[in-house]
Amino acid sequence: MAIIKQAARQTLGQLIGANNPIVTVPDDSQRQYSWTKKEVDVYWADIQKFKTGRDSGKESSAEYFIGPVVTITADSIQGRSLLDGQQRLTTSTILIAVIRDILWQMKSPEGMSTANNIQRDYIARKSGRKEPMEYFLVLSLFDRDFFRDHIQDWSEITGECPRVEGANRPSHKLIQDAYANFHSKITAGIQKYSDDESRLDWLDSLRECLINGLVFVEIQTPTSSDANEVFETINSRGKDLSTVDLVRNFLMEKSTSDYEKVRVNDAWRSLLDGFERREEIEKFLRHFWVSKHGDVKSHSLYTTIRKDLSGHFDRRPQVYGVGAFSAELEAAAGRYAEIITGSTGNLEFDTALGEIKTMGADALYPLLLSASENSGYVNLQTLVDAAISYYVRWTVVGRRESTLLEENIFGLAKEISGGASPDAAVRKIVGWIPDDETFVSDFREASIPKPSQARYLLGKIEHALRIRGDVHEEVMLGDGKVHVENIYPQKPKDELRIEDHDSWVSRLGNLTLLAGKRNQALSNLSYPEKASWYAGSALLVSSHTGVEALWDESLSRWRVQGIEDRQTLLAAIARDVWPSGNRWG
Repeated sequence: MAIIKQAARQTLGQLIGANNPIVTVPDDSQRQYSWTKKEVDVYWADIQKFKTGRDSGKESSAEYFIGPVVTITADSIQGRSLLDGQQRLTTSTILIAVIRDILWQMKSPEGMSTANNIQRDYIARKSGRKEPMEYFLVLSLFDRDFFRDHIQDWSEITGECPRVEGANRPSHKLIQDAYANFHSKITAGIQKYSDDESRLDWLDSLRECLINGLVFVEIQTPTSSDANEVFETINSRGKDLSTVDLVRNFLMEKSTSDYEKVRVNDAWRSLLDGFERREEIEKFLRHFWVSKHGDVKSHSLYTTIRKDLSGHFDRRPQVYGVGAFSAELEAAAGRYAEIITGSTGNLEFDTALGEIKTMGADALYPLLLSASENSGYVNLQTLVDAAISYYVRWTVVGRRESTLLEENIFGLAKEISGGASPDAAVRKIVGWIPDDETFVSDFREASIPKPSQARYLLGKIEHALRIRGDVHEEVMLGDGKVHVENIYPQKPKDELRIEDHDSWVSRLGNLTLLAGKRNQALSNLSYPEKASWYAGSALLVSSHTGVEALWDESLSRWRVQGIEDRQTLLAAIARDVWPSGNRWG
């Protein structure tokens, strides 16, 4: 049970204002800045609504409760260590900085003086000319320098921050975006006033709402362990919950030396620098754990990791500690980044990885992550090819329950981590791949509503047709180079509409590829009006697969039988493109 020293009401000005204890986000906990435009817009809308009510003088609108913050306030520690509330305090500081900058940019003596006061009272100040800068909100090591360079290190002479450091991490870009978003909104807000006096009044009212109107409840705890428990409890039902953040906090809590804390931070630096989006980090952490331990759902991932690792970390003598886990995590992150981006350096393997990404076959990543730990990518080509055939036959075309495939693949990843060979894994996958008769039957009935998956299937069939026809001319099949075309259109004229339209329009026999971007108006024409597109196409899947069979020239109408006939033809090609287990038998 967590110990809480007290829960105190605090305004924003009392939390990050001058002459109050500095708020520091400790390096051994918390996450980076993560609010996107969506969260920033909601925050701004709430502030605007609150300001309108406060300006009206209603007593009920005097304060706006923005939520709790959790701090460590041990008697022996100066300042406050922030465990929960970083996103709100950071965003509030960015907004205050924007008010400061716009006031300065007005170039009036009062505006510039007020800007200086805001900087000194709520962002940062020097107590003496040769004294170091004192920052009222200190972020953790991953965002600290960037935040100072772009928000806090403001010159009272130039009215600007140096902004030398580039946005090297996703969180840095989000800080920039939040600043630009607020700057745009406030600039638009003051445009409705024709004179500087009114603009100054509006900006001062906004500042006063933030500083004295925003109210938090500060939950003070004596130790990081107590704070973490409160943090997890508060976040267990809200968006702020992040498995990545909680795992890092847990590892820091379990670190028994400065060396282990350094190893944790090194691993997290690799995660932040190795992935473009935070969602990729979350996905990696789950896939890393799955690759070692088998399936675990996202909602229970943190609980599972904490329970399992605590059993290792608390054992005496300790055999497997925080440092070893962090090293494994860091090494796996590098491989995972190569796998999901198709940048291993092996052309054939990277091509297969591109297919996985196009299909959205994320379930295959834990298997490849596990296998790549002790085998070079060049030795995993058969494994990835077999896995792709399994995924296409089972999920994309067969539309079978994906849970069973995931259970099989995740269990196989765990077996490889336990010492099984990739060759043994291939033999198991071969036994799971639906046979040719089943696949052809599935393919002849398949509808593919996702354009990315349809483009992938048709693109692979196009490649097979070119090999069969000994056609060596290169055709680019990537996004933007070709589009998926519904031969029988999605929006036909009423008199040409097929009965049970929805069940036929996305059938594979009704889909083809055409070069260039899709023209919706032309796509909805009848067949005679666009027959030349198909006949003259450089893509064989359009010009050599019986597209003309979809139109009954004598009756001037679309033929359902033509869709079925063409889909049967495509199925025969697909059988060899994504082979069954016989290829590896």
